[in-house]
Amino acid sequence: MASAQASPRENCKLENHLTCSICMETFKDPVTTGCGHSFCEKCLDCSLTINDRTCPLCKEHLSKTPRVNIVLRTVVEQMIKTQDKDDNKYTGAPGEVACDICTEQKLKAKKSCLVCLASYCPTHLENHSSTKRLKGHKLVEPVKNLDERACLQHGRPLELYSKKKETCICVSCMDEGQEEVVSTEDAWSNKKAKLENTKTELQEKVKKRKKQMDEINASLKSCKEQIDDEWWEIEAVFAAVVYIVERAQETALKPLRERRQAVEKEANDLIKELQAEISKLEKTISELDKISVLEDPIHFLQSYPNLQEIDNFKDWTEVKFDTSFGTMRRTTNALLERIQQKLEKLTFIELQRVPKFTVDVKLDPTTAHSYLVLSPDGKKVKDGDQDQNVPAAPGRFEKFGSVLELNMLTSGKSYWEVEVSNKTGWDLGVARDNANRKGPLSLNPDDGYWVIVHYEDQKYAALTAPPVRLSLKAKPKKVGVFVDYDEGLVSFYDVTAQSHIYSFTECSFNAKLFPYFSLHRKQDKNTHPLIISA
Repeated sequence: MASAQASPRENCKLENHLTCSICMETFKDPVTTGCGHSFCEKCLDCSLTINDRTCPLCKEHLSKTPRVNIVLRTVVEQMIKTQDKDDNKYTGAPGEVACDICTEQKLKAKKSCLVCLASYCPTHLENHSSTKRLKGHKLVEPVKNLDERACLQHGRPLELYSKKKETCICVSCMDEGQEEVVSTEDAWSNKKAKLENTKTELQEKVKKRKKQMDEINASLKSCKEQIDDEWWEIEAVFAAVVYIVERAQETALKPLRERRQAVEKEANDLIKELQAEISKLEKTISELDKISVLEDPIHFLQSYPNLQEIDNFKDWTEVKFDTSFGTMRRTTNALLERIQQKLEKLTFIELQRVPKFTVDVKLDPTTAHSYLVLSPDGKKVKDGDQDQNVPAAPGRFEKFGSVLELNMLTSGKSYWEVEVSNKTGWDLGVARDNANRKGPLSLNPDDGYWVIVHYEDQKYAALTAPPVRLSLKAKPKKVGVFVDYDEGLVSFYDVTAQSHIYSFTECSFNAKLFPYFSLHRKQDKNTHPLIISA
């Protein structure tokens, strides 16, 4: 007959009966008095010393010294073993590893063997401490996936570490030619020794990247603020332009509206007049119908209507509406002028952007006309009034007092500024590297030049084909040149007045570009240099 196993509730009730009433813990070497009460041996000895040999519960005098209750002690030991066994049961809870040897009731593993590749409960682990051949096995804290500790190719434990491949290997792997092999313990020891340094290095990298993230976020915030500011400025400009256009539209339509109303009134008055005449004529026709049957001459003549008023009616074939209007040119000119004033604010926004694309421009002495004198730093050029005896060079200008910049432009955006304060003539712009530099030059985009010119002290032009006259309100003291190679754009600005001068758009560069400068030689009033601003 199979023995019934005590339920946890029954065990709990049994434990209550096996508890010492003095220390309130499970009996340890329990003794039973003559009155039938049981206590731990030490607890009772202590109580008898203090309470003059009376039972701690019923106070009955004890004439004999109680002895250990063997039966009760056996029951207590059995209960403790049962509890320990229950505590060691494998429940599948996180962190628990089952013993690989237990068959019926799985117990929790106490250790895992990296040689046997198995996990053992305390009972089945005893062989590893009692059997001599098993004592050398590597025991570790319980490991769930022991297959990960074995070589999948050879089925042997991973006892070695390959420095070359930075991976754990078995002995058979080493036989296949692995080099720089150490034991896993040595590798673990070395790696652990370096762990703190590695953590510090990684933490520094994390710190550095967080700092970079903060910098990016700060830059993004600053960029968004700048974009928002420009957004509202541009929106305000175009809102003003829309308002101006709407007002101009209202101004242009006002005379039409007034004239339409006047024409409608005039037409209504004419229609009323015509209706009155029609009524008069129809009335006269009716009177004529009535007298047409009269046979009495006197009565007929006396009744005949007066047709003189009808004969004086207006000749309507000559009536026309006056639809002529005055010119709208004054309104159009005022509109364009006010729009231009508002759009000039966009130039201010542009001139806030372009300086970030400033490039270091230095003049190339091998391209300068032989009469030109360049400063040692390549930032200033003036007319030397005579040949400077410079060596011949294939890229040197022959006729024009021109010079190119030393470094080429091949992509992206570039910006530079040139002081032209007191000169009466100059050329500024860019030139294609293969543009003609010998003899008379044709400065236009078709020949590889995108240039504006100042001449005769007060005149300006963009050298397109044909040239376009430019109307500047004031003489520029400093000219900014902006090139967007990828967009095919060359723009010129009056830096002092913060205004736009001219832009070449949709340019086809298709080659290297060089900033271009010309002084307009042989002019007595034009001796001042061109200076590239720092």
